[in-house]
Amino acid sequence: MVFVSCASLVSPVGYSPAAAAAALRVGIAAFAETGYRDANGEPVIGAPLPALPATLRGRGRLAALFQLTLDAIDPAFAPGLSWEHMPLILCSREAERPGASLAGLVAELRLPGGRRLHGVPRIAHVGAGAPSAIQAVAMARRLLADTDAPACLVLGADSLIDARALGWLDHTQRLKTPARTDGVVPGEAACLAVVTREPPSAPHVCVRGLGTATESATVLNEEPFRAEGLKAALQEALREAGLAMHDVDFRLSDVAGESYAFEEVVLAQTRLMRRVRPSQPLWHPADCLGDCGAAAGLVQFAWAAQAFHRGYAPGPVAALHTASPFGPRAAAIVAAHAGATA
Repeated sequence: MVFVSCASLVSPVGYSPAAAAAALRVGIAAFAETGYRDANGEPVIGAPLPALPATLRGRGRLAALFQLTLDAIDPAFAPGLSWEHMPLILCSREAERPGASLAGLVAELRLPGGRRLHGVPRIAHVGAGAPSAIQAVAMARRLLADTDAPACLVLGADSLIDARALGWLDHTQRLKTPARTDGVVPGEAACLAVVTREPPSAPHVCVRGLGTATESATVLNEEPFRAEGLKAALQEALREAGLAMHDVDFRLSDVAGESYAFEEVVLAQTRLMRRVRPSQPLWHPADCLGDCGAAAGLVQFAWAAQAFHRGYAPGPVAALHTASPFGPRAAAIVAAHAGATA
C-alpha cells in the first residue's frame, strides 16, 4: 500500500493544490480566448495558465510549465524527504498526439535548491496522456517495493494550448467551437506528486487499488462501444482494493466535454454497480480547467487529497478514472486512510 500527496500544482485556477482544489470545489472556470483560431476563423476558447504569456509557445511553453511546477513546491512540504535520492517518473502526452517535443527538456529543469533534475537517481517516462498518472503510481509502487528509495516523484505536465494539438483536435472534430458544441475545451496544467510507503503529514490519499486496460472502441473510430476498457480498469482496481462499485462514495474523471466520455463513465458505472446506493457524485475538473492532458490524472489525486483533508469529500473512498483517445484506460481506488470503507 502506498500514499500519494501533491507537492505542487499549477493550473489556470490556482498555483497550489489547496488553491486549485478550492476553485474546483466552487466551480471557478478559467476559460478565455487563447490567441488561436479554428478552421472557420473563430477564436479558440481554452483555459491557458495566466502566468505564461500568450507569446510563449511550443516547447518553450511546456518547459516553462514544468519549471513553474518545481518552483511552486512549498518548502514546508515533507521537509524530511531527501529530494536528491527520489527516483522520478515523468508523465506526458501520447506519442500519437501532435505537440511539443520533450527531447532534452529534463536536463533544463531544476529541483528546489537549484539542483538539476537530470541528477536524480532514476528517471522513467510514461507517455500515455491522462492515464499516465495512474500508470506512474503503479510503477512507483513497484519501485518502492523492490528498492530502498525513500519515496518516488511523479511529475506530469501538458498543454493543449498548442497550434499542433489544436489543429489535430479541430481536424478530428473534437475541438469545442461555436459550430461544434460536442467537443473539448483545451487547457494546461502541471503537478508534482510524491509517492511514499507511509502517510506523510501533508494532505494525501491512500492508494487501495490500481487498474489499467485498453479500449478498442475509441472516440476516433466507429467500433461498437460498450466501455469495456474503463470497466475492466475499474474492475481490476476494485478487486485489488477488496471493494465493490457500490462501496465507492464519489468519483473523479477526466471527462472534458465530449458526450462520448460522459457516456463511457456512466456505462462503466452501471455495468459494475450491483447494489443501489443513495448517490455517487462525479467530479470533473475539466469543467474549470479544460482538458489538461497528461496532468489530468494527477489533478484528480490532488483534489481527492484536499477533499479528504478538508472534510468536504462525500465519503472516505473515491474512484479516479482516466482515458486516452488512443485506447489506454486507467483507474485508481483511493481512500482517506488505510482500511477506509464506505
